Amino acid sequence: MFYISCQIIRSLVFFLERQGMCSKQIEALLGERLKDLDDVSARFPIADYESLMHYGDKILQQEHIGLEFGNSLKAQNWGLLGHVALVSKNLEKALEHAQRLSKTIRNIGHIELVSEDEFCRLSWHAQSNIQHYMVDELFSSWLSFAKHCCQNHADVSLEKVQLTRPTPTPESLTVYKQVFNCPIEFSANSNSLIFSKSILKCRLQSPNPELENILLSQVDTAVSQHDYASQLVTFINTQLPHIPTLEQASIQLNIKKRTLQRHLSNQQLSFSKLIDQQRKLLAKEMLLKGLSALEISNKLGFSEQSALQRAFKRWYKTTPKKFLALYTI
Repeated sequence: MFYISCQIIRSLVFFLERQGMCSKQIEALLGERLKDLDDVSARFPIADYESLMHYGDKILQQEHIGLEFGNSLKAQNWGLLGHVALVSKNLEKALEHAQRLSKTIRNIGHIELVSEDEFCRLSWHAQSNIQHYMVDELFSSWLSFAKHCCQNHADVSLEKVQLTRPTPTPESLTVYKQVFNCPIEFSANSNSLIFSKSILKCRLQSPNPELENILLSQVDTAVSQHDYASQLVTFINTQLPHIPTLEQASIQLNIKKRTLQRHLSNQQLSFSKLIDQQRKLLAKEMLLKGLSALEISNKLGFSEQSALQRAFKRWYKTTPKKFLALYTI
């Protein structure tokens, strides 16, 4: 399952509410996951992020909403990565940490930093087809971090931005130009920020090597916990519509059952809850792709269509039909 951290989803909910969005509509999109907004260890399906962004775009008529959201984020919203980045020596060190820790925030993509003569190319590669909102959020938040956290108001100007998304509307194009303040290539082959190598050496305002080392000591545990959950989700996906047991997962992944239980417990998860979360995510994806309730029920291993209907209402506090109507406003 591709996921995103509670900190990002919670920040997105607050951001949308500040834009005047209806709280009840936001709650309907999250369903029962709403109660997890105060659980810093919780992870949300990427589909929740996509749904919220899509809804915000449609209601506010702002396809650049990802840029606005990213600019509103603070480093602390990035969880452990944010705290490590703030006490790093310079931007180069902060980016090293970002490459290692990005999966603790979202596991749908990875960061790549490549040197090209006197320039650097910072790219984000998604592992699945997603809408443009996440790339916009990432790039604008990275740029905002560099501008506000470097010493002496260092020049962190970009040379060029490449985005795989098509050219936006004239109104949104203006915002893209304001945010990046450099040439922008749309419909590009990759999502990349291109800038001078010298920017990497820009020192940050609050370097603290001792605190940095203390925080980094937590990294292996945080990353391994996410890796175990990811392996379990992949296993669950391969088994559906059959509902597997933890014992079967343990044998298939060659990991002791107690080890899996411990790591799930550390994230306040259980194997049954993980299965439920994955069925919730897949049910939404299949519904939006046009599958019928009966088809979804069969693919996700429900005993009958009514069982899916009850589960969907528990997840999203509404019926599949009403949810689809809300999403396609």
